[in-house]
Amino acid sequence: MPMSDNWPEMDRDLEERIEGLAAALPVRRKKMFGTSSWFMDSNDQMMAGVWGDGVMVRVGEDEAGSLVESGKAEVFDPMGGRPMREYVFLNADRIAEDSDLIEWLERAAGFTSGLAPKKKKPRAKRKR
Repeated sequence: MPMSDNWPEMDRDLEERIEGLAAALPVRRKKMFGTSSWFMDSNDQMMAGVWGDGVMVRVGEDEAGSLVESGKAEVFDPMGGRPMREYVFLNADRIAEDSDLIEWLERAAGFTSGLAPKKKKPRAKRKR
């Protein structure tokens, strides 16, 4: 899904839906890109997020390519011309049923939980 600097407004109902469905997963919600995203507790890696009235999920570069090629998902390109290769975008129609959405969230959690822990950025020293 091509995106531009005019990022879509987050669907608050979808945010709450994901929060409820993700409650059984070892994840926590954070704000990212002006929207809500979910990060794995084990490694602090982002695994999914609300994007407008759809969701982006992290499935890995190979899987993302296969899903896009098969028509089961769309490219996630929030900055237009710089797709996030490990993620796919699922529009509202693809996640209309809770059973479909939880399947995607579990798939994303399964992939993302296997990633190395996110490296913490060193804090910049304040000049006095």
